[in-house]
Amino acid sequence: MAAFHVPEHFGQLPKLHVYVDETGDRGFSDRSQAQSPFFAMTALVVPQEDEWTVTYTAGGLRALVHRSQPQQPLKPIHWVEHFKPKHPERRSWAAQALASIPTARVIHVIAHKATLNQDNEMRRDKGVFYNFTTRLLLERVAHLAREWPGGKRLAIVRLGQVKHMDHQDCVSYLDQVRSGNGETYGVPWEHIKWPPTWENTMRNGIQLADVHAGLLNSALSGHPQDTACAANLQKISHQLRRSARGELLGYGIKVIGDKRFVTDRAWWADLKNL
Repeated sequence: MAAFHVPEHFGQLPKLHVYVDETGDRGFSDRSQAQSPFFAMTALVVPQEDEWTVTYTAGGLRALVHRSQPQQPLKPIHWVEHFKPKHPERRSWAAQALASIPTARVIHVIAHKATLNQDNEMRRDKGVFYNFTTRLLLERVAHLAREWPGGKRLAIVRLGQVKHMDHQDCVSYLDQVRSGNGETYGVPWEHIKWPPTWENTMRNGIQLADVHAGLLNSALSGHPQDTACAANLQKISHQLRRSARGELLGYGIKVIGDKRFVTDRAWWADLKNL
């Protein structure tokens, strides 16, 4: 199979910094599905010239979270550890801080595990599940980079490291997709610097992507008729990627499985109708 060719001039395009993290788990046991009925990956996208806002926002949230331990100003923040339900004020602060990054865009890919096909290979292999979800996320990142307001961009993608995952296997899979092994519906892969990299949580942007993913988790973990659970997600709704016609589903939020897992929720109408 021929290697995917990227014209040299794409390297001269203005850059987007893309940070990716995940929420939920990829398990399909009864226990896993009861604890986490979904798995999601989130991309935070910021133009290179506004990267300072990522540093500023992450540093501010760390200062708030660690204010009783000022000796740890650089300790990474994690949604599960530092933004527990018993700290609703932290969740609100985080949403407001993220919402204040004016040029940020956010993309979520959500897999509803119960409505994936029973014979689907993703149910049998966590690596396949991760790789496919990553593919759908990066396809949307590539489109966003091509369509960026003010002109085309080149996306530099950094993903949070995942335990027990072969990230090189993911790159190999994506290489095959980019080279034509599988329909990608005209995805402009040339707008992503290759290959993407996996990094630890010391990276400010990955910490913020984790918080974005946590806000999504909180909304999806609430009762379908509850709107309060999505109050913080609503604060950053203006950052979700949308089509030229303002469509959210399939653009800033992509659902693998039955889309009604998301769209039948009481808060969906407000989220999509920005």
